[in-house]
Amino acid sequence: MNSKRQWFLGGVFILLGGVLLANNLGYTDISVGWIFRNFWPLLLIYWGGSLLIERKGTGGLITGLLLSGLGIIILGNRQGWFEVDLSIFWTFFWPVVLILIGINFIKGPRMFGANNMAILSGIEKTKAGWDFEDGTYWAIMGGVELDLNKANLKPKREYHLFCNAFMGGIEITLPEDVTAYCQGTVVLGGLAMLGDETGGIFGTQKVEQISDNPDAPIIRIHSRVAMGGIEIQSR
Repeated sequence: MNSKRQWFLGGVFILLGGVLLANNLGYTDISVGWIFRNFWPLLLIYWGGSLLIERKGTGGLITGLLLSGLGIIILGNRQGWFEVDLSIFWTFFWPVVLILIGINFIKGPRMFGANNMAILSGIEKTKAGWDFEDGTYWAIMGGVELDLNKANLKPKREYHLFCNAFMGGIEITLPEDVTAYCQGTVVLGGLAMLGDETGGIFGTQKVEQISDNPDAPIIRIHSRVAMGGIEIQSR
């Protein structure tokens, strides 16, 4: 999360806490519930506006426009500025989301290597001495944590890692001295790779880390996210 979002979210909670405290002490009589019911669409507008300002690819642009427009319409309806029927939006929204999720998992490179499944469970490979090989990891309402600093990596070898998070989370830690090529797509989730983030309704991302060591291993990570999250960090 970047500093602007931290300040905004922190300010919102401080403001709500201050209003509740003033109410409890009898200084004010402000209905926090009324404020939330009538002005929560401002959060959508802020979220969409942030994505538009950050300009994170076509996916970020589409998500930003959609969230901002939806927030403005809902806010306008609630304040009586205008009246827009959103039923047509919800008629298409979830079917389109499911289609995007399907496309997200179909497209991209062919997965190969051992299948590792975390379904309503967890996979942790964080202890020293584990052998890293080409493979596919699935986090389906579960979690996966891989620390490649503790893995056995062979010099000059190229590895392929396929990560799929569906209503689950995957966290990967890379050594700072390896070359890594990371790419991914996300639908209704979050994707953070080597300090760069994307997410929302739909997004794509591609980042890389190049080692100065000519003998360094090469790791190619392919990520797909649907209503979940994947984080790749280097340290």
